[in-house]
Amino acid sequence: MAKPVAVTAADLAPVKPRQQTAMRQRGVVSSADLVPLQFRMSPEFVRAFKQAALDRDMKLNELLNECFHEFIKKT
Repeated sequence: MAKPVAVTAADLAPVKPRQQTAMRQRGVVSSADLVPLQFRMSPEFVRAFKQAALDRDMKLNELLNECFHEFIKKT
């Protein structure tokens, strides 16, 4: 039978939160300040759009924002 181990207050102290392990940290703007935008697209477009964002190391909303600004510049 295993011997009981004494627990001290130091054992119960909260542990520092770990750094996020995601490749990219969250953006500068908090999620609470963003408004959802929802629409349906074909699966082929969605796949291509996600791949384009991944290839450029961008988040989906960053790529959409960049595309929109380029579109506005050309019109």
